[in-house]
Amino acid sequence: MKMGTGQLASLLASGFKGKVYPVHPTESSVLGLTAYPDIVSVPETPDLVVLVLPTDIVSRILDECGKAGVTAAVVVSGGFREIGGQGVAKEAELVEVARRHGITLVGPNCIGVSNFHIGLNTTYFPYDHEPGGITVISQSGTNSCHIYEYAKNHAIGLSHTVSVGNSALTDISDYLAYFADEPNTRAIALYIEGIADGRRFLEVAGNATRKKPVVALYVGGTGAGARAGMSHTGALAGDDALYDGMFRQAGVMRCYSMEELLDWTWALSLSPLPSGKRVCVLTNAGGPGASMADSCIREGMQVPVLSEALQSSLRAILPYTAATANPVDMTFLMDFNALYHEAPRILMESDEVDAVVMYCVFGANLFRTLMEALPGRIDYEMEKYFPFVMELLAKLAAMPQQYGKPLILSNFWGTQDNAPRFMAANGVPVYLTPERAVSAMAALCRRSDIVAGIP
Repeated sequence: MKMGTGQLASLLASGFKGKVYPVHPTESSVLGLTAYPDIVSVPETPDLVVLVLPTDIVSRILDECGKAGVTAAVVVSGGFREIGGQGVAKEAELVEVARRHGITLVGPNCIGVSNFHIGLNTTYFPYDHEPGGITVISQSGTNSCHIYEYAKNHAIGLSHTVSVGNSALTDISDYLAYFADEPNTRAIALYIEGIADGRRFLEVAGNATRKKPVVALYVGGTGAGARAGMSHTGALAGDDALYDGMFRQAGVMRCYSMEELLDWTWALSLSPLPSGKRVCVLTNAGGPGASMADSCIREGMQVPVLSEALQSSLRAILPYTAATANPVDMTFLMDFNALYHEAPRILMESDEVDAVVMYCVFGANLFRTLMEALPGRIDYEMEKYFPFVMELLAKLAAMPQQYGKPLILSNFWGTQDNAPRFMAANGVPVYLTPERAVSAMAALCRRSDIVAGIP
């Protein structure tokens, strides 16, 4: 249950295809793999070493790795600059060793790096989900890998994660510069406690945001946050307004919670950008529709009244109880073709709206729950209807790319239900609450402004 064993277990569980060599001073095998007493005994020079060792011997072992030809290392061990005193000197020694051997160093005091496209996970926590387009660069180890289960439960696909730790040799700007050009990364999430070289960050971030969206959560702008960052990773925090201005100047989108950080980057990694701020709210439930419409206005978007011609097209396929002005409230509707295909298609084809937020995608959970509660008394014939429903949902999932307009969904059941899970797996993000769906849409609008050079 120690850190090193857990990290090796995660690496093996992730399906990494490369060779893995445990190094242990006394054990001959670890987790079924042959172990070696030192780096010199390893049969070939590794591409990466992960050091999980007592602080006092880290520099000595890193020196041995350098002499063996190692050029990249992740130092998980803590007890360096973040504790002050002798820890500062130990970190300086570590940096000297790394520079002398030309070793690219991640950490110390970090929890590892991951590249899910090749099954590489050197953190303590397993990732059991398909890779996606979000790269997380974090000055908190927890916020880089405890999120794996959250991502899986919400069907969010991660690309890479980097726990930067104390950033003794490489810092957040180095990683940002790299992932700006990394092909599998479609959106970058930053968790920041402090930036040592603001000028360089501004330059690197400005270059990165010209290529792909970058969202940042900065927590050092208050006295309490700054104290926490200093004791956590030795980060030097700064004035909140200063960071706010720096982010704005570089085109970095600032958020204020981990929920927003992942929500926004998820939408930004999947969705086309809207050409304007005109949003249509499509729903089969009045309350969520009203919440979405209200949130759109509060987030700076528009919910325009649709033209009579467009409303007439909608009324032709919807029940007489439907409201068609915008929000378009279809009310209770079991015509799945109208619900999941015709109504969204009419809106997507219209030149009156730039984006659609939608609350009405439900799958089998509701019906299965009732059937299990009333065995033998009710049969929804799901095997008959749901293949047809899933065909319609496949058409719905294709619409954002087909029409170049974003579609964001909300569903209180989340991805536990098969229909929203299908949509998320096919490129349409699904959020648990209407307000979160609208917040993600607002992030797309903000990114559209950044791309267009609108301050």
